[in-house]
Amino acid sequence: MKLSIIPSDGTVVKDNLAYTTLDLTSANIPADVHALQWKETQGHIEYVDNIQAPEEITELPTWANVCVSLWETAKLAEDTRIAEEEARLAALAAAKAAQAPAN
Repeated sequence: MKLSIIPSDGTVVKDNLAYTTLDLTSANIPADVHALQWKETQGHIEYVDNIQAPEEITELPTWANVCVSLWETAKLAEDTRIAEEEARLAALAAAKAAQAPAN
């Protein structure tokens, strides 16, 4: 999994799909975190002050896993909206086809 988290604007990008303006307050991200970058089995945490060197990590912090769960919830909501819209359009097309005069 490739993951980027930017708490300041509520952005979580998982495998190149971004959701922005997510409410990440429930994740309890430390205030000094600027971003988390992760790829497969390792990554780093960048800090707001730019003085502290990025912290190399080999395990996602608990707060990052909460962010992934919030991303998954947003993705499920989007998938549901898309499926409902596709079903609505299919029903409209079927109704229109049923009303068309037979040749």
